[in-house]
This record gives sequence, C-alpha cells and structure tokens, in this order.
Amino acid sequence: MSELRCNVCDQLVQSAMVAEHVSSRNHSIKKKVAEFNEMNSQFKPSYRDDISIARAWIRDLYKYDFLTSGVT
Repeated sequence: MSELRCNVCDQLVQSAMVAEHVSSRNHSIKKKVAEFNEMNSQFKPSYRDDISIARAWIRDLYKYDFLTSGVT
C-alpha cells in the first residue's frame, strides 16, 4: 500500500487512511497551531490597531483550549 507524508504532522499515512488522518484530533490541533504561527509571522506591529479578519481570528484562538475539550 502506498503512503503519503502529512506535511502538518510530519508522519507517513497510508493512502487509504488519509481522510481519517486529516479528520483526527491530533492533526487538527497541529494544523491550528501551524496556521496560528503562520498568521503571527505575517502579522505586522504597524497593524496593531487594525480590526482585521486575521486579527479577529488570532484573538478568537485564545478563547479555545484545543488540547482538552475544545471550549473555553
């Protein structure tokens, strides 16, 4: 069976298990962390007072505990 490397989790996943893998809690958490880090790297201090979609999204990430129940 062929395997694919998940670039989010950095692990090999069997082709038949890809859908299950990407819907797993572990993958979802790592994806959110990667997206958060990407947004932070693009967020510039000059936009500090801006109410943008990216800023609102980052602010809302702090409201959730993704490592336990997924709620505040």
